[in-house]
Amino acid sequence: MDMKQILLILSFVLLGLFSCTKEFDEINTNPNDPTRVEPDFLFTTSVFETMNLYGGNMNRVVFFNYTHHFSGFQGQFQRYNYDVNENNSYWQATYINSLQPVNQIIVNYQDDPAYRNRVLIARIWKDYILSNAVSIWGSIPTDAALAGTPSVAYTPEKDIYYFLLSDLKNLADSLQTTGDSYSAVSDKVYEGDLLKWKKFANTLRLRIAMRISNEVPNGDPVAARKAVEEIFQDEANLISSDEETASANWGTTSDTWSPLYDRAVYNYNANKATIPVTNESLVYHMAPYQDPRLQVYAQPAKQGPNEGKYFGQNISYGGGGDFAGDLVNPHTGLKQDDYSPIGARFLKPDAEYVFLSYAEACFLKAEAALKGWGGSPAEQYYNEGIDASFQQFGLTAGQAAAYRETPGIKWGTASDTTGRGSEFQDWLRICSSYVPAGDYFRQIIMQHWLAIPGQGVDAWALIRRTRVLEFQPQFATYEGNYAYLPNRILYPSTELQTNAAEVGQAIEWLGGPDDINTKLWFALPVIKNPHLPY
Repeated sequence: MDMKQILLILSFVLLGLFSCTKEFDEINTNPNDPTRVEPDFLFTTSVFETMNLYGGNMNRVVFFNYTHHFSGFQGQFQRYNYDVNENNSYWQATYINSLQPVNQIIVNYQDDPAYRNRVLIARIWKDYILSNAVSIWGSIPTDAALAGTPSVAYTPEKDIYYFLLSDLKNLADSLQTTGDSYSAVSDKVYEGDLLKWKKFANTLRLRIAMRISNEVPNGDPVAARKAVEEIFQDEANLISSDEETASANWGTTSDTWSPLYDRAVYNYNANKATIPVTNESLVYHMAPYQDPRLQVYAQPAKQGPNEGKYFGQNISYGGGGDFAGDLVNPHTGLKQDDYSPIGARFLKPDAEYVFLSYAEACFLKAEAALKGWGGSPAEQYYNEGIDASFQQFGLTAGQAAAYRETPGIKWGTASDTTGRGSEFQDWLRICSSYVPAGDYFRQIIMQHWLAIPGQGVDAWALIRRTRVLEFQPQFATYEGNYAYLPNRILYPSTELQTNAAEVGQAIEWLGGPDDINTKLWFALPVIKNPHLPY
């Protein structure tokens, strides 16, 4: 489907979206102009659909197994393969459901001073969505994709990042803390608080800068450092408390509740054999450190050989073949109900979806400070990030303080594996959460990853750009064939069919085939597991 066709059906799609969000927000249209939808309503629609995209089916099918927080059970994407129809739906949800409503705000209201701030916030939100899309596919259409032209040009991956860094700076600087704003009812993220939107734009800019901070050819540390140093000049304009975390909640009715609740709770019996559960990797990064957040992220197994314990599912569902040696496979013959369910917090109908948290802001600052790019000492930001994460998930300052003193968690210290090394490892003993003394970078990234469960698109980008956390490859068969974490998702078949020339150019920019294993520009190369032959 080309973009002209997409726009042709947009009006019908938006009408459907409006009916689906009636409980998520009140309808807000101009009674004197029925063909012109008010920006408040369009913005609500975009936020709701963005949550459903990154926190819904795409999260469960793709990101759960790509980020190792949870396990999404078996399927093409889950087995580090590819599903054409699923990918087409993700692309359509990105451009029609999520991007187009805010683009309509920009197109229709950008010349009206009465909507100045709301247009700026719509542009910030558009940049947020684009920052996710470019991390998933690579080079993508940007503004041209929303104009309805039959042949849509793609923008090179690098150029999108440079644009986002520049545009977010201008938007944050231009946003006034007085004047028009979205209503508290319509703005499900910040309830119309303009200062918080300014801080979100600056913190999103920090996330993007750190994403491209690797050395050439895997990023641009010069551009990243320039942006970070500018950001640190006014650190108060970053997200600086849990109350400023950018998040929204689903609703409590069938047309607004969380997709995970719908699948794993409301329709549990129909999906019992494939219910998503806690991932093994999450458990061995938390349990040996007595991390109290584990009781929030997961629930003890309710049956099976590990009843009453935190026991996560391996993404390979028992595969490992000859690499297991004499080890007894603890996953053999188990059902989904034999594993730790995902934490109750994430299974509520009106669960929260986090777009960018205070904890993440702290860990981004810690990483930048570790590079010597400004701010306070990296250790300070690191500790603040742990405290922020514990607060976000309802734990106490005392629990956070005790956790920060744990060997391997305490700044600069090594993990204490004496007499219990296997607790820090996956069941095959080829991956470990062990932290060596003085490995500050690994400490920061591990805590960053632990602070963002359920934020699949963010965690996948973090893993690919750092490559310091150890996760078992996907064993496709019990004989031992395996595949490492995918680097990207392929371009959708709909684009290959209707926009072949432009997609062909985008594939050339990849520097490799249109394949899940072709590395994106910002990411580091895959690191081979030393215990495996390839």
